[in-house]
Amino acid sequence: MPSQVEAALQIDEAVAVLILRPQGAVSSDAPCKRHLLEDSDAVELLGVDFSTPPATWYENWCALLGEEPANAAVITTDDLAAFGPDEQETPYSVETVGSPSNLTGVGVKSTPHLNDWENPSVVVESLTVLLQYADPPAVYRFLHVLTSRLAATGGTGQFYLDPLAQDEQTVELLTTLFDAVVEYDEEWTVRTRHD
Repeated sequence: MPSQVEAALQIDEAVAVLILRPQGAVSSDAPCKRHLLEDSDAVELLGVDFSTPPATWYENWCALLGEEPANAAVITTDDLAAFGPDEQETPYSVETVGSPSNLTGVGVKSTPHLNDWENPSVVVESLTVLLQYADPPAVYRFLHVLTSRLAATGGTGQFYLDPLAQDEQTVELLTTLFDAVVEYDEEWTVRTRHD
């Protein structure tokens, strides 16, 4: 059975990657997350995370990378940002929106990082949460803009979705936006735009 890393090795040139795996497999994401990033010395990491406090998000990534990223920022909600140290004391920045449904706000908050960083890597954890707050067409439009910005700025992105939490039509709609899809269904498989 192919591992996540073996599957991820097939998509080194992909700009935007969708990782489809059940919620129960979230703890196994680490190898894929690490492999899809460039050399950790130059990682400029922009997270979109509406389920983890920023300090925990940053600590998890430092552990995964084995060191601090060159630059780091996370977009989250005001409620989650309230947990942890004052922003001035942290080696990462925190951007907030009132709700995960504010996809325009997420886009606005991400733009300076995508424009200013040389090698941005965006990690959206998770699309499952966004789809609880916004309808599929709105999430599709948001992702279309974000993946286009990544391509234009030379960045990369990894996006996580539990396919069991969505209807098949929504999953298929979203997969059309990505250069590659890594999927777990008893074993890891990869689809690319060229397949």
